[in-house]
Amino acid sequence: MIEIIFWGRGGMGAVTAGKILSDAAILSENYPHVSTFPSFGTERRGAPILAFCRISDEPIWVRSHIQKADYAIVLDETVFGDNVITRIKDGGALILNTFKCPEDIRKEYGIDPAKITVVTADLTQIAFDLNLTNQENQPIVNTSVLGVLAQSSLKINIGDATQAIINMFGEGQKTDLNIKAAEQAAKTAQVDEVKV
Repeated sequence: MIEIIFWGRGGMGAVTAGKILSDAAILSENYPHVSTFPSFGTERRGAPILAFCRISDEPIWVRSHIQKADYAIVLDETVFGDNVITRIKDGGALILNTFKCPEDIRKEYGIDPAKITVVTADLTQIAFDLNLTNQENQPIVNTSVLGVLAQSSLKINIGDATQAIINMFGEGQKTDLNIKAAEQAAKTAQVDEVKV
């Protein structure tokens, strides 16, 4: 079983990202069993939220919050810190939406290169470049992170992610932009893998 936590802010689509990832996992035929659910306090736009996702090739019986994740996905760097790092399993991965490179993140936060893979991608810039924003002109980054995940060690490819995005939003220009954002994120993500 692979356990994933999304960190973001209300309105950023962390919960939707978990749902799309679950669908992509099923489409891959490698993870027929999925579970995804949110966790937030006062429900309001901009408040920090978590979304949990489990994918597996065997039935999932656990229904609790994830305490230690295989993948920690941070959609907004302002919610990132030790609170995220301490919840990543040894051998796990951090995927962070930032313009910084993985080495800078390691140095800034003291992340052990023997324990955690660090992946960075400037999802915000990709969204602005594609004019992929919501009504308040905030960047949409929840779909582009799926492109990064498709390049990870998960057995989910960009085709699975693309189809899951279409399944969630239907056909249309906005969906095409979301798919393009995922493809760009897959190409531009920077990875600093665990060094044993």
